[in-house]
Amino acid sequence: MSFLKTLFRSRTKQVNMTICGLDKAGKTTILNYLVRGEYYETLPTMGVNRDTIDFPKLKINIFDLGGQEDFRGLWNQINEKSDALVFVVDSSDQFRLQESKEIFYNIVNTQINEGIPVLILLNKVDIDNRVSRAEFLEEFELLQNELPFSWACYETSAKTGSGIFDSFSWFIQTLKEV
Repeated sequence: MSFLKTLFRSRTKQVNMTICGLDKAGKTTILNYLVRGEYYETLPTMGVNRDTIDFPKLKINIFDLGGQEDFRGLWNQINEKSDALVFVVDSSDQFRLQESKEIFYNIVNTQINEGIPVLILLNKVDIDNRVSRAEFLEEFELLQNELPFSWACYETSAKTGSGIFDSFSWFIQTLKEV
């Protein structure tokens, strides 16, 4: 019996994660920074990009979903199979904040399984005239709503790398515990 426990304990956990958000929020750029460790110029995602990141005892299959309106119809079927969600918001695009909020709540209320961890990245904090984390939390009503999942919100910059590793450290730790 102890041999079987050792065998199963040493297995790598595999999870599927989706990255969603409006177009131009920085989803692919964040993913590239996470994988490569530096800023990398990207093109808009047309449909779905897939990548894999291997950590000790954790393998993450990442589905980077194109944020253009034409591709949002694909999100539901991919999000339903996801074990984790990253939602990216462009903190400098205050005109589309309400649209982003509506899409976020549509995803978490209808497309994901209850109880999966959700990481919200308030991206582009290196740009002036952006929404602060406090303003964002208030606008998205995240502190007022009881949400049926664990979540965290981090400020990030896909160009400088600020906040990316800290946010994903929380996320990876949460995924290992689930």
